[in-house]
Amino acid sequence: MFAHRPAKRAPRALVLAVATAGTLSACYVIPMNPDGSPAWQYLPPPAGMPARVSGGAVAVPVVPPGPPGPSTYQARLYPINDQAARDGQLLATITDLHTGRGMLTMNKDGEFLSGEATRVSDSHPGFGTVYERVLKAPINVRPGQPRGIANATGSRGTWVNCEYVLEGGGRGTGACLMSNGAAYQIHFGG
Repeated sequence: MFAHRPAKRAPRALVLAVATAGTLSACYVIPMNPDGSPAWQYLPPPAGMPARVSGGAVAVPVVPPGPPGPSTYQARLYPINDQAARDGQLLATITDLHTGRGMLTMNKDGEFLSGEATRVSDSHPGFGTVYERVLKAPINVRPGQPRGIANATGSRGTWVNCEYVLEGGGRGTGACLMSNGAAYQIHFGG
Protein backbone atom coordinates (compact mmCIF):
# COMPACT_ATOMS: atom_id res chain seq x y z
CA MET A 1 0.00 0.00 0.00
CA PHE A 2 2.01 2.91 1.20
CA ALA A 3 5.69 2.68 0.75
CA HIS A 4 7.65 3.55 3.84
CA ARG A 5 10.02 6.41 3.16
CA PRO A 6 12.82 7.17 5.58
CA ALA A 7 12.48 10.57 7.28
CA LYS A 8 14.70 13.28 5.83
CA ARG A 9 17.37 14.49 8.18
CA ALA A 10 18.11 18.16 8.55
CA PRO A 11 21.49 19.15 7.24
CA ARG A 12 24.08 19.40 9.99
CA ALA A 13 24.80 23.10 9.16
CA LEU A 14 21.14 24.00 9.70
CA VAL A 15 21.04 22.28 13.09
CA LEU A 16 24.26 24.03 14.12
CA ALA A 17 22.95 27.45 13.01
CA VAL A 18 19.68 27.03 14.94
CA ALA A 19 21.52 25.84 18.06
CA THR A 20 23.98 28.76 17.88
CA ALA A 21 21.19 31.32 17.40
CA GLY A 22 19.30 29.87 20.35
CA THR A 23 22.38 29.96 22.53
CA LEU A 24 23.29 33.55 21.65
CA SER A 25 19.77 34.97 21.75
CA ALA A 26 20.27 36.13 25.35
CA CYS A 27 23.66 37.77 24.73
CA TYR A 28 24.38 41.47 24.41
CA VAL A 29 27.22 43.09 22.56
CA ILE A 30 28.54 46.08 24.51
CA PRO A 31 31.15 48.41 23.01
CA MET A 32 34.10 48.88 25.40
CA ASN A 33 36.66 51.65 25.91
CA PRO A 34 40.37 50.73 26.00
CA ASP A 35 40.31 50.92 29.81
CA GLY A 36 37.59 48.23 29.95
CA SER A 37 34.69 50.55 30.85
CA PRO A 38 31.50 50.51 28.75
CA ALA A 39 31.55 52.97 25.83
CA TRP A 40 27.99 54.03 26.56
CA GLN A 41 26.18 55.37 29.58
CA TYR A 42 23.20 53.86 31.34
CA LEU A 43 20.02 55.72 30.56
CA PRO A 44 17.87 56.84 33.50
CA PRO A 45 14.25 55.68 33.60
CA PRO A 46 12.00 57.88 31.47
CA ALA A 47 11.22 61.14 33.28
CA GLY A 48 7.62 61.51 34.32
CA MET A 49 6.88 57.76 34.17
CA PRO A 50 4.34 57.26 36.96
CA ALA A 51 4.88 54.37 39.33
CA ARG A 52 2.04 52.82 41.35
CA VAL A 53 2.58 52.59 45.07
CA SER A 54 0.34 51.12 47.74
CA GLY A 55 -2.93 52.89 48.43
CA GLY A 56 -3.50 53.83 44.78
CA ALA A 57 -1.13 56.83 44.94
CA VAL A 58 1.12 57.54 42.01
CA ALA A 59 4.79 58.43 42.55
CA VAL A 60 6.68 60.25 39.82
CA PRO A 61 10.43 59.61 39.99
CA VAL A 62 12.71 62.63 40.03
CA VAL A 63 15.56 62.29 37.56
CA PRO A 64 18.45 64.67 38.25
CA PRO A 65 19.92 66.35 35.18
CA GLY A 66 23.10 64.75 33.86
CA PRO A 67 26.36 66.55 33.26
CA PRO A 68 26.48 68.81 30.23
CA GLY A 69 27.91 67.31 27.07
CA PRO A 70 31.26 68.43 25.69
CA SER A 71 31.52 71.95 24.26
CA THR A 72 33.72 72.56 21.24
CA TYR A 73 35.41 75.89 20.50
CA GLN A 74 37.39 77.06 17.51
CA ALA A 75 40.62 78.74 18.56
CA ARG A 76 42.54 81.19 16.41
CA LEU A 77 46.30 81.44 16.86
CA TYR A 78 47.66 84.81 15.70
CA PRO A 79 51.40 85.15 14.90
CA ILE A 80 53.49 87.21 17.33
CA ASN A 81 57.05 86.71 16.00
CA ASP A 82 58.78 86.28 12.61
CA GLN A 83 58.78 82.47 12.79
CA ALA A 84 55.02 82.41 13.40
CA ALA A 85 54.48 84.97 10.63
CA ARG A 86 56.09 82.51 8.17
CA ASP A 87 53.54 79.86 9.22
CA GLY A 88 50.63 82.32 9.34
CA GLN A 89 47.47 82.17 11.40
CA LEU A 90 46.58 78.69 12.68
CA LEU A 91 43.28 77.18 13.74
CA ALA A 92 42.80 74.75 16.59
CA THR A 93 39.85 73.00 18.20
CA ILE A 94 39.38 72.95 21.95
CA THR A 95 36.88 70.46 23.36
CA ASP A 96 35.83 71.23 26.94
CA LEU A 97 34.64 68.05 28.69
CA HIS A 98 33.29 70.08 31.67
CA THR A 99 35.46 68.06 34.06
CA GLY A 100 38.39 70.48 34.30
CA ARG A 101 39.96 68.65 31.36
CA GLY A 102 39.60 68.83 27.62
CA MET A 103 41.31 68.18 24.32
CA LEU A 104 43.37 70.37 21.98
CA THR A 105 43.72 69.42 18.31
CA MET A 106 45.18 71.29 15.35
CA ASN A 107 46.83 70.85 11.98
CA LYS A 108 50.15 72.51 11.20
CA ASP A 109 51.73 72.02 7.77
CA GLY A 110 49.86 68.75 7.26
CA GLU A 111 50.85 67.35 10.68
CA PHE A 112 47.99 66.55 13.05
CA LEU A 113 48.71 67.61 16.64
CA SER A 114 46.60 66.37 19.53
CA GLY A 115 46.82 66.68 23.28
CA GLU A 116 44.98 67.87 26.31
CA ALA A 117 43.89 71.02 28.08
CA THR A 118 43.66 71.16 31.86
CA ARG A 119 42.35 73.80 34.25
CA VAL A 120 44.91 74.70 36.90
CA SER A 121 44.82 76.41 40.29
CA ASP A 122 45.99 79.94 41.08
CA SER A 123 49.20 78.47 42.53
CA HIS A 124 50.05 76.12 39.64
CA PRO A 125 53.88 76.14 39.39
CA GLY A 126 55.21 77.92 36.36
CA PHE A 127 51.86 79.21 35.11
CA GLY A 128 52.51 82.40 33.17
CA THR A 129 55.94 81.48 31.77
CA VAL A 130 54.66 80.76 28.23
CA TYR A 131 52.54 83.92 28.31
CA GLU A 132 55.53 86.00 29.43
CA ARG A 133 57.88 84.49 26.81
CA VAL A 134 55.38 85.07 23.99
CA LEU A 135 53.87 88.45 24.92
CA LYS A 136 56.93 89.88 26.74
CA ALA A 137 54.79 90.90 29.72
CA PRO A 138 53.65 89.19 32.93
CA ILE A 139 50.18 87.66 32.80
CA ASN A 140 47.51 89.63 34.64
CA VAL A 141 44.98 87.24 36.18
CA ARG A 142 42.54 87.95 39.00
CA PRO A 143 42.65 85.49 41.93
CA GLY A 144 40.13 82.72 41.29
CA GLN A 145 39.83 83.53 37.58
CA PRO A 146 39.78 80.21 35.65
CA ARG A 147 43.03 79.42 33.87
CA GLY A 148 44.57 76.46 32.16
CA ILE A 149 47.38 74.90 30.21
CA ALA A 150 47.18 72.99 26.94
CA ASN A 151 49.79 70.85 25.20
CA ALA A 152 49.72 68.89 21.96
CA THR A 153 52.21 66.87 19.93
CA GLY A 154 52.33 65.55 16.38
CA SER A 155 53.68 62.46 14.67
CA ARG A 156 56.65 64.37 13.21
CA GLY A 157 57.78 65.71 16.59
CA THR A 158 56.12 69.13 16.49
CA TRP A 159 54.76 70.30 19.83
CA VAL A 160 52.83 73.29 21.15
CA ASN A 161 52.50 74.60 24.72
CA CYS A 162 49.72 77.05 25.55
CA GLU A 163 48.47 78.93 28.59
CA TYR A 164 45.05 80.53 28.69
CA VAL A 165 42.69 82.49 30.89
CA LEU A 166 38.91 82.12 30.67
CA GLU A 167 37.01 85.36 30.34
CA GLY A 168 33.48 83.96 30.80
CA GLY A 169 30.88 82.62 28.41
CA GLY A 170 33.33 80.03 27.07
CA ARG A 171 35.71 82.72 25.80
CA GLY A 172 39.39 82.80 26.53
CA THR A 173 42.73 84.29 25.55
CA GLY A 174 46.29 83.20 26.02
CA ALA A 175 49.62 82.44 24.42
CA CYS A 176 51.14 79.46 22.62
CA LEU A 177 54.75 78.54 21.86
CA MET A 178 55.64 76.00 19.14
CA SER A 179 58.67 73.71 19.00
CA ASN A 180 60.10 75.72 16.06
CA GLY A 181 60.07 78.94 18.14
CA ALA A 182 56.86 80.31 16.61
CA ALA A 183 54.91 82.38 19.15
CA TYR A 184 51.16 82.96 18.96
CA GLN A 185 48.43 84.76 20.83
CA ILE A 186 45.33 82.55 21.10
CA HIS A 187 41.67 83.57 21.13
CA PHE A 188 38.79 81.10 21.48
CA GLY A 189 35.13 80.84 22.32
CA GLY A 190 32.00 82.54 21.17
